[in-house]
Parts: sequence; structure tokens; C-alpha cells
Amino acid sequence: MKEEFILGEFWMLTVSAAFQRANVYLPNGIKKEQNNFKDKLKEFIVDLSKSYINSTIDDETHIKNIKLISSFSNSSLFKSVLIKGKLNFGVSQKLLNLYLKYLWCLDILNFPPPHFPVDREIQKQLKIRKPYSWTAMDDEIEYLNVIEIARKTLPDYPEIKNIAELELLLYKRRSTKK
Repeated sequence: MKEEFILGEFWMLTVSAAFQRANVYLPNGIKKEQNNFKDKLKEFIVDLSKSYINSTIDDETHIKNIKLISSFSNSSLFKSVLIKGKLNFGVSQKLLNLYLKYLWCLDILNFPPPHFPVDREIQKQLKIRKPYSWTAMDDEIEYLNVIEIARKTLPDYPEIKNIAELELLLYKRRSTKK
């Protein structure tokens, strides 16, 4: 019961973070339809996340999974809800990566997520001069550039084993600055 509660809270945080700046919903949308979309999206992502629990996922599979989220949202069932008729790659990666990050931090995943949620803040922490607009990413090109920069930064932190840990460290540093 406690795990179900906390996973529900993490889902709400995930959706809030992914949708807050992305303008995904049509103006004057019907709340009931938006809630139905979020419920179906949650089922889809929770099911997708199960493949990450006991195995490492390679980049190619992870990118395919992000694209699956975008494709799922492109259903005719959701056309009356979403501004562009679907979630773009940037919003889809934020949803999956943030949800996986929470699962990993709860020790539900036995391996770290392959990537991290790409947003403006992590790009600033990685010292990317002109951060990409994650809310406007339509494909994986800019996203993978950020992932590659993080991988190249990893040797600067010898105590860190992977880019998911690197993001936690950089996020912690950002959140504790005054």
C-alpha cells in the first residue's frame, strides 16, 4: 500500500515536470478527457518501465521506448486533448526518464536508467552554452548530443559510475545552491 502511494506521487511529479512548460493540452480542453489521457499514459509508461527493472537497456532500445510513448499518444483517442495531436520526443523522454529516475532512487530498478531527464537545468549544469529546448525536441538528435556531453563529462567525476549518477550529483548541487 505504501509503495503504491509513493509511486502515485512520483507519477504526479513526473507528469507535472514533463507538462508544466510544454503546453501539451489544447486550450479549453475537457478535464475529464485530459485525466483519461493521463491515466492511459500512466498505464503505458508503468508497463514500459517494467522492462528496465532487472536488466540494463541499451541506447537504441531506450530511444525506441521514448518514441513508443510519442506514438502511443498519437492515438485518435487523444486528438481532442493534445495541442499537436501527440507528445513530442522531448516531453516523452522527460516522462520516461524522470519516472525511471524515481524508480531507481527507490531501488525498484536493479540497474541505473540508461539516461537522465534532459531539461534546461541539467544542460546548464553540463555547461552547454546554448541549451536545447527540450520541450521542442521532435527527435533524438539534440537529446543524444546532451547524453554524449554527459558521457564526456563523466571522467571529471571519478567517483561517479554512470550518467544517471552524474545527473543526481549535478541536480543535488543545483538544488542546494542558494
